[in-house]
Amino acid sequence: MKPFTCISTALYPGNGEPISIQVDTLDHVAGVAHLCRGFDITPEDWPDGYGISNEIVTLSTHQGTHIDAPLHYSPDGFDIAAADIDNFMGQAVIFTDRISSGHEVELDWREYLARLDRYAGQARAVFFITGAYERYGESSYFTEFKGVPAPYVEAALDRGYTLIGTDAFSLDPPFAVMSREFVATRDRSVLWPAHVLGRQRPYFQIERLANLKDFEAARLVEFIALPIKLHCGAAWARAVARIIE
Repeated sequence: MKPFTCISTALYPGNGEPISIQVDTLDHVAGVAHLCRGFDITPEDWPDGYGISNEIVTLSTHQGTHIDAPLHYSPDGFDIAAADIDNFMGQAVIFTDRISSGHEVELDWREYLARLDRYAGQARAVFFITGAYERYGESSYFTEFKGVPAPYVEAALDRGYTLIGTDAFSLDPPFAVMSREFVATRDRSVLWPAHVLGRQRPYFQIERLANLKDFEAARLVEFIALPIKLHCGAAWARAVARIIE
């Protein structure tokens, strides 16, 4: 059996996120001084003369590879800590669109439905690969990408899939694209349609998958993507996968 591959993005300051990531480090020298406070212990008493380090990290729950829960879409939704972990491990159906232009995934609709039908009841997730993962850390990663149309998501939900994934910054098209379309049409349905769908039909999203070159020709993978147990609308996940078909 093939080994698992990490398909998560790394988090680091200066990676171009709209909300900057901050890491405040307590290094080993400062750490030993901190640990000696209040006790008759000096830094020289510690093995090697230094202690242990620590980091205080400030970032959004939607940075890096993360999973959105229904609370993210609706104030009435439940948070990620309340989710059944079975949603985040199992099999995922793969769809790759490296060809179409524009800001939405385009697949042959009949072939899309046929593949969903084939694995319905066996797989629980659907992952879309658009090639966006190759530009992670570049400014265009956050502004130029393909969203997944709400009808694609709804068709997957109709067949019992509960987790929808993408390698892009968001499951919906870029915010600037949606905003311009709304200004031109005043049609509210163009604003975050895949997310808003989760208000009526609660489901989970995993965004910003990475390292997917070997998966682009796959049809089915085994995956594990357990979110951190936070009482929040989203949480970071270390996702791994391996090809089945």
